[in-house]
Amino acid sequence: MTGTVVVGVEGRPSSDDALIWAAHAAKERGWTLEMVHATGFPTIALDVIYDDAIQQGAMALLEKEAARVREAVPGVEPRLRVDRYTAAHALVERSAEVSMVVVGSHRLTMTERVFSGSLSYQIAAAAHCPVAIVPMMPQAEARGVVVGADGSQDSLEAIALAAAEADRTGQELHVVHAWQEPAMYMAADYFPSGIGEEMVEAERVILGESVAGLADMYPDLVVHRELVNDAPATALLAAAAGARLLVVGSRGRQGVARALLGSVSHTVVLHAPCPVLVARIRKHAH
Repeated sequence: MTGTVVVGVEGRPSSDDALIWAAHAAKERGWTLEMVHATGFPTIALDVIYDDAIQQGAMALLEKEAARVREAVPGVEPRLRVDRYTAAHALVERSAEVSMVVVGSHRLTMTERVFSGSLSYQIAAAAHCPVAIVPMMPQAEARGVVVGADGSQDSLEAIALAAAEADRTGQELHVVHAWQEPAMYMAADYFPSGIGEEMVEAERVILGESVAGLADMYPDLVVHRELVNDAPATALLAAAAGARLLVVGSRGRQGVARALLGSVSHTVVLHAPCPVLVARIRKHAH
């Protein structure tokens, strides 16, 4: 079954790189590229003529951007779609039926972070399929696929997705497991000697179990295990400097919790130096 890559088109610089990245992703996989422009909910007072003008303007924008895709990525013939809903609603709705959603991003002001959050993160949190957030195209010299590991089912899904991407593109896979020592509320001499070494070994076991089976599944894939004593988001962002792709797992949240800052996925999406692929698990999304 042929997959579909859906990309949001805004006609702004923040979505330019995302569009070209999505076109390459579709061509490399032999998938269909669908370009979506969302006009938003129509105002009640709009008459038919004005509504038609909005639809025509949206289609003209899509045609213009489609021409840019054909020039940049020969062989890709995009499918165009105008949606009357908001961008978040339109892309999340399409995510239930497609293989990947791609969105652009830009650096948010403090006001945007507090009151609206990141649109790209909102889509990634609610989508039913993997979502790629593309702040910029990776540099020509960029190398490697980076993924976070913490032993959870969500991170295992992310590692599986990252491994498949790395093997498909001939890149090396960097699996990063970040851990931090718990806060000490007792005197140091209360704890038995060697507790630090035992903690490190326990974290190393988690990392080893996270990559178990990759060698059998991808014999030619080079896998680097990286155990880092740091905050997860900080470790992932550092490892992603110079990478072609960063993959993270996220079950997503509901209600008010979705808008809160502080999760690893949200921090990474806001500050990533390369495209980020958020692995969404369909059974979790439902």
